[in-house]
Formats: sequence, C-alpha cells, structure tokens
Amino acid sequence: MTEHYTWGIVLYKESIGENNSEYSVFTWDVGKVKARATGSRKILSRLAGHLEPGTLTTVRIIRKNAEGRFRVVEALQEYKTRLPAVIKTLSLTDDLTPLEEPDIKLFSLLKNLVLRGMDSGTNAALLKLLGFDPKTAKCGACGSEEIAYFHSEDIMFLCASCLSKRVNGRRSK
Repeated sequence: MTEHYTWGIVLYKESIGENNSEYSVFTWDVGKVKARATGSRKILSRLAGHLEPGTLTTVRIIRKNAEGRFRVVEALQEYKTRLPAVIKTLSLTDDLTPLEEPDIKLFSLLKNLVLRGMDSGTNAALLKLLGFDPKTAKCGACGSEEIAYFHSEDIMFLCASCLSKRVNGRRSK
C-alpha cells in the first residue's frame, strides 16, 4: 500500500453514484491523480467541502497496489477560489496533463493561480509550460500567425476567423 500526504489542487470533480465522487487532483509530489472518495456526497461528509474544484488542500491519498486507483482518505482545505476563470483554467489543465507526472513548476503556477487569481498572461504561461507556446503558434485550420484561441478538444490554436466559423457551426464535427 502506498500513501501520500501532500498538497494538492482540485482540478475537477465528477459525481459517481449516489454518494461517491471522483476527483482530479494535481499534487505536488505525484502529479495529477484521479482519486475516489466514498461517501463524499453524503450530507455529513467531512471531505465534501475540502475537495471542490479550485481548492488548495492538504490531502492524504492511498493506493493499495501499483495498478490500483487512488482513494482520498483525508483532506483539509487551505484556500478556495470561486473565480469562474480560474475554475475553467483548472479544467483545461485537467484535460491537458497526463496522470502521475510530477511537475513542480506547473504545481507552483496552479497554486499561484488559486491564491492570486488570473492575470493577462496566466493562460499563455500555462500553455507554454505544457508545451503549447502561443508565441510560436499558427492557426491549425488556415496557418495564420494571428492566433486568438486555443481549442482544447482538438489541441490546436485558431485565428479569429476560424474560431467564428467553429462557433457559428459552419464546420461540422
């Protein structure tokens, strides 16, 4: 059995069944983990308030064997943000990061994001750290160097005109 007691940032939460939840947590020493918490949706749960997306928390997670899933045993909230832009950026981070790859620079950026909120360069810094540098990017549809948006589902940058074509539904998926 492996046990980690570490700082974590809750990136995403998904309800499973009536009382359980699965969390995507970016930890300081393990990287991103998917961890289940049994009974976390019960009204008297001690974990529920400490594991909301946008929370910097001290978390204890365990795994019974090398191939098994992580399970949240304890969590204690240190700080929680309610800014929608921060929650959206954390969700993007969840989509783009692999499991169990520790990255102290990324953890530090996410911690500052939760504690201090967004600024104009946060998303660009995050994308650059994840290997998608916006300064050298080109539109994935037309090749223009004037990018306006990062499309996380297709993992590509888009210019303003190609973005408007996607939003208006001119391009079928």
